[in-house]
Amino acid sequence: MRKLGIALLVLLILACSAGAVALTWTAAQRIAQPTRPTAAAPRTATPAAFVFDAIARAVEEIRGLRATGPYTRSLMTQAELRAYQERKFEKDYTPEEARQDTLTLAAFDLLPRDFPLRDFLLELYTEQIAGFYDPDTKQFFVISEQGQPGILERVTFAHEYTHLLQDQHFDLVALGFTDDEAKRPKDVDDDAMLARRALVEGDATLTQLLYLNRLPAAEQREWLRAIQRQPSEVFDRAPRAIREELTFPYEAGFAFVQALYERGGWEAVNAAFRDPPASTEQILHPEKFWSREAPIRVTLPPLTDTLGSGWRMIDENVLGEFYLRVVLEERLDRSRAEEAAAGWGGDRYAVYWNEAAGQDFLVLEAVWDSEDEAREFVEAYRDYATARYGRGPVRESSGQALWAGTDVLWLEWNGTRTRILRGPTEELIRRVRAQFR
Repeated sequence: MRKLGIALLVLLILACSAGAVALTWTAAQRIAQPTRPTAAAPRTATPAAFVFDAIARAVEEIRGLRATGPYTRSLMTQAELRAYQERKFEKDYTPEEARQDTLTLAAFDLLPRDFPLRDFLLELYTEQIAGFYDPDTKQFFVISEQGQPGILERVTFAHEYTHLLQDQHFDLVALGFTDDEAKRPKDVDDDAMLARRALVEGDATLTQLLYLNRLPAAEQREWLRAIQRQPSEVFDRAPRAIREELTFPYEAGFAFVQALYERGGWEAVNAAFRDPPASTEQILHPEKFWSREAPIRVTLPPLTDTLGSGWRMIDENVLGEFYLRVVLEERLDRSRAEEAAAGWGGDRYAVYWNEAAGQDFLVLEAVWDSEDEAREFVEAYRDYATARYGRGPVRESSGQALWAGTDVLWLEWNGTRTRILRGPTEELIRRVRAQFR
């Protein structure tokens, strides 16, 4: 489901918020001030190159890593960014993939089925991307309309240069940041991949803000003013799930990396790249990363034959604590959703689609850290379902409840396990339930 981009980005909205700057002032005290030159950066006689060379030296000093190989860097106009993204989408994100993502998100009530996801993401990226690094090509770009690096471009360069250093020292392609599916690790699910993105973007955001902290106060204020002037019309009208997923790696990732840094400095961050977080749960609760509380593996039976003619599976993966919280927030307030999702231990979901009937079928099985955590989720999800259908369950007994409206929702729970089935008829629900016994 999560195909919102492989290149490592820095967004203009929220990823670089004023609040985030304030969070780094104490951490900045650990950073040494002097800088040393690097021999690896490409050098030319242009003024922009000299500016970028100086930033590269500062970032290497801050991050404690040196560039070890060649790379290319360029300024790119927004029009060029649009053309670049169109080529990338044409090659790496087909209309069919976007349609399947849309149907999956719609199955969780996060998007309308007819939402133009591919076109919208193209508009959103064109508006919001300030720079990006592509691990496949070893290129990074900073978006600029003026041809010379102003304060936004300089701070963005610090972020993207951090991605270069990550790639050269920890191999971002091996971590899964590649458009080449053959090179992606086979055992990393969507939730674990989002956790890795949070590590990578959180590191770059912390480094970027520590670089910003070195600048004179007048330039810091200039950066804040420049950020506030950036357009956000497309971002502001984005569905909540898209906004949440785009900003999670920067906001939660920054908090996670800052916790690592305050615990053990850059070596603790480097160690996380060598043994990356396994779930968004570990990002949201760093203590679970330190204790290596691994997600519990959940499996689902194949259901295509059970559902019958015309049905096909369009997605199966792990939702994870973060996205489970996003789903619950559609009907519950944020604090309730966070509390209900916080006991997550593992899950597996599958979405099936019947094109001729225009119907979907959702399966979500989750396991919780304790029976109390499972009960807390059940209570929250009962309220979620009641809000969705506008009334309570039409039938319930010990450990199970059913809601009915334009479709049918089945919730059951036993010990630390919960199961959600949602489909067009109760008969289909009954047939699917039989496959779990």
